[in-house]
Order: sequence, then structure tokens, then C-alpha cells
Amino acid sequence: MAIAIKRRLSQLTATILYNGRVGADVLGTDMTWKNACIPGVNCGYCRYASIGCPWGLPQQTLAGFAMPFGIRVWGLLLLSALLLGRIICGWLCPFGLAQELLDKIPSVKLPKNKFTYYLSYFKYLLLLMFLGEFYFFDLHGLDWRWVIGAIAVAAVFIYRPFCRFLCPMGAFYSLFNRLAVFGMQVDKRRCTACQLCVRNCLMDCRRVGDSECIACGKCRRVCPTKAIKLGCKY
Repeated sequence: MAIAIKRRLSQLTATILYNGRVGADVLGTDMTWKNACIPGVNCGYCRYASIGCPWGLPQQTLAGFAMPFGIRVWGLLLLSALLLGRIICGWLCPFGLAQELLDKIPSVKLPKNKFTYYLSYFKYLLLLMFLGEFYFFDLHGLDWRWVIGAIAVAAVFIYRPFCRFLCPMGAFYSLFNRLAVFGMQVDKRRCTACQLCVRNCLMDCRRVGDSECIACGKCRRVCPTKAIKLGCKY
């Protein structure tokens, strides 16, 4: 099965799992996750809601609340980061899937360039703001409906703008991307340094498997010598 089909099936499956509350509403049963926090940008699956998502619960833990449950979530996030890195962004995040579907709407597309590359560092600043919210910032004061609407509009013209420029979890996972057990890797014996992989990548990657790589597999599809694969790096 082609990697693109596998990735789409993984994204769709994750979207269903992440949204257990939809099943609870439709079937009248509790399908939410009680003792786990699936790594990704979505709170809908979790019965703990505001403190149960991968954003909210680490914040509550830093603020001294939600203990010891928060420690388990931090452990899960770190384990996920060390195993998968930003594969989570490319294969498991429902919001990433939504942006990819919006990108399929015909429109003028903004290609990646030096500006978007440097703008990709902005998410690390937001990660610091996110971790310091309880002390320095009030992110809950934002009208998130307008924020999500703006991101949705931007996603029609820019490939995964939230993932590339704004997502704190993406920034967190990118810190572990090169260390992660699984990811994209290049067989240097086959590589001809043609750079087709980087030129065709829609993320702000400078090389296969760097901190911006979400393991979408497009580089693998365009490689003329089949030098790129997704798998265990060790």
C-alpha cells in the first residue's frame, strides 16, 4: 500500500479516536478516554476536557494542578516525541488533516521561501508563551473562533500554516525529530544529491528528516533513486 494512502488512513483513524465524545453523543455511551492523553491537537476525545488535552494538562501541571495525572501525560508526550517526533503531526493530528483538506481547494498557493522558513521559528516562541501562560500570558482571553477561522482561510492558500508557524506541540515534537526512533531517512549510497526531495517538500525542510519534517512521504515519492524510506532509524 502506498505511503500516502497509509498516512491518510492513519489520519482518519486518529480523527475518529480523538473525538470519542461524538460517539458518546450519537450512541449514548461513554467513548471518551479516561486514563490516557493521545498526543495531538484535539481536546474533544478527553473527558478531562480543559485539563486533559496535550496543551491544557501540561500547563496545569506546571501551575501545580492536576497531579499526579499530569506527570503521566508528560511522560506520554516525551515517550511519543522520542519514538515518533513529528510523525505525530503528519500521521495522527486531526487539525493537520483538516489543513491538508483545505489546501486541496483550488487557489493561488504561497510557495515556501526564505520568509516562511524563518517564520517557522515563531512556533518556538509560542511554545514558550504556552508553557508560561499561567504566569505571564492570558491565552484564554483570545476569541478562538476568529483564530481558527483565520487559520482555516490561510490553509486554503498556505500549506499547513498552523503546523509550520504556530503550533506549540509541533515545536515541542520538532525538538526531538532528529532523535526519534522512527522517521524519514536517506540511504547515502543511493542519494545523488539532486535535491528533488527538498524542492518538492511542502514543509520548510532544508533536508530530509530535519526538525520541520512531518514524514508525509512526498520526498520518498519523488526520489529518482529510491534512496528515502520511512522506518526505524537505529
